[in-house]
Amino acid sequence: MSLVEVHDVHKTFPSRQRGGDPVHALRGVSLTVDEGETLAIIGESGSGKSTLGRAVLRLLDVDSGTVSFDGKDLGAMDRKQLRAQRAEMQIVFQEPFESLNPRMSIGAIVAEPLQIHRPDLGTAETRRQVRDALHRVGLPADAATRLPGELSGGQQQRVGVARAIVSRPRFVVLDEPTSSLDLSIRAQILALLAELQEDLGLAYLFVSHDMHTVEWVSDRVAVMYLGRFVETRPTAELFADPHHAYSKTLLSARLSADPREKHAYKAFPGDEDVVAVRAEGA
Repeated sequence: MSLVEVHDVHKTFPSRQRGGDPVHALRGVSLTVDEGETLAIIGESGSGKSTLGRAVLRLLDVDSGTVSFDGKDLGAMDRKQLRAQRAEMQIVFQEPFESLNPRMSIGAIVAEPLQIHRPDLGTAETRRQVRDALHRVGLPADAATRLPGELSGGQQQRVGVARAIVSRPRFVVLDEPTSSLDLSIRAQILALLAELQEDLGLAYLFVSHDMHTVEWVSDRVAVMYLGRFVETRPTAELFADPHHAYSKTLLSARLSADPREKHAYKAFPGDEDVVAVRAEGA
């Protein structure tokens, strides 16, 4: 049994236009994530990647289908049960500053999951675990007294990672965790995530449109197009020989670091649904 199992999940949003058709963000999506594995979800903007990441954590309720964690159906849980379960399921958001309360200290931000999930801990033990989490992500202990606005973008994302791991989860959704960071800082954060995965045995669902990053961090890749998976395969196999036409288009859009290398983009023929989905602003 896999740690995370998603079966035939559908999610629809109302149209942004009066009288318009609903937007089908997820159309029968199924996936599994094993202990210690990184499954990457790739696809263009609007394909449903972030919606899927939130649905897996039940931050969004799905229209139909099931999401299970460690054999337990999240959809069957009441609010109290789900709250307790979330100690083992966390998320790191794309925009670090927007995900941090600017009026709270870093220490209070990182302590919040412990206050929710481990109210039995005393003040001294909570502070110790906050210091340990900050140390694990490469931040000094005195960062706990500072505000998010006093930190750089990379440091803010380290805070987001510390908040995610402080409750000792088994599974973390990484929703474009490095897309807003400079290239050098991006590499540092990715190295940190890899180190934490090895040390803590974490499973990751890595949502991204950065093909180079996905190739480096993931064990398997699921290619998403218009709310569906068109191909799911081990990373090395997919990048060496993509089967689906959309996968070939995505991978051909990568630019080489060598400016002398000729770029051969493979256009994707698409289908009639593309116009409808993009008209809805999905």
